[in-house]
Amino acid sequence: MNEDLQEQSCWLLLAFESGLSTRIINDILVVWCKQLGRTLQEFFATSKEEWIATCHLKTEIIQKLEQAKEKLVGQAFLVEKLSHEHIHLLTVLDENYPRLLKLALNRNQLPPVLCYAGDLQILERQTIGIIGSRNAGESSLAFTREIAQFLAEKGANVISGNARGVDRAAFEGATSTDNGHTTVVLPHGIHKLSGVQMRNLVPKIEAGNVLLMSQFHPDAPWVVSRAMERNKVVTGLAQVVIVAEADIKGGTWEGANGALKQGRPLYVRQTVSSPLLAGNDALIDLGGLPLPWPTEHIAELSVSLFIESAMLQQKQSEKPERSEQLSLFTSPNE
Repeated sequence: MNEDLQEQSCWLLLAFESGLSTRIINDILVVWCKQLGRTLQEFFATSKEEWIATCHLKTEIIQKLEQAKEKLVGQAFLVEKLSHEHIHLLTVLDENYPRLLKLALNRNQLPPVLCYAGDLQILERQTIGIIGSRNAGESSLAFTREIAQFLAEKGANVISGNARGVDRAAFEGATSTDNGHTTVVLPHGIHKLSGVQMRNLVPKIEAGNVLLMSQFHPDAPWVVSRAMERNKVVTGLAQVVIVAEADIKGGTWEGANGALKQGRPLYVRQTVSSPLLAGNDALIDLGGLPLPWPTEHIAELSVSLFIESAMLQQKQSEKPERSEQLSLFTSPNE
């Protein structure tokens, strides 16, 4: 295994096998990698006395790190397997780690490692997230497919979370057009996609139309907490978020409120011709912007979405990093 793969193995070890919180992991990265300019290979090869002296780690953290070191060989095999499968690791210290995500999430939430397959340049497009219930009604699904297709036709990157219901409809809409682009953020490890799902995705990934991404260990199964964490990345990567259908509790409700806290313009489907959607109405009351539907003016509505997305994209490119994230942006010599 070459040196780069060995370093990647250490990243997997720290991020997914140490049992440490995201905050502690990011704190270690700031001190060891950014301030000291050292590699994670060196980190796991050094003594616990140096861990204490440099990173000021407590005994229980050191015990977890020493236990994790026993899994290093397994992570090395996993990294080689990912490489053969054209699955890549993107670390929080890489230059092409999404700046938008660093601005949206604090150090307690920011994933130290993202696993991905596809072209990261898709994220440089105007990115519009679509979220909604797994049990959405047919009118909500039709809305999602239509607006996702229209946005993709106009050049947007449509981002969603790979669940049934609205997420699936957003993917279908975005990929139904010849050159549509979409990002799929998984609520589980990238290896947990079924063989059928992966075979269907590979041609679109290779064509540069789909970016597949996961913040979890490649073999991590789906659990509710991971789905909720995934939502923060979906909205964090988007300049604008659209809600197709929400209840007054659950994943979509939490994700939409999270988008508002992240400062994302939140457009909420508003309907008068079908039964009222309690969650949608409540989100509008909280500051969401009504998106009337059905409408004969989808082009006009979409133009406003693009304008808002472009304005926010420009602001975010100029916005200074949050103070607690500075050390995750700058190089060791800055």
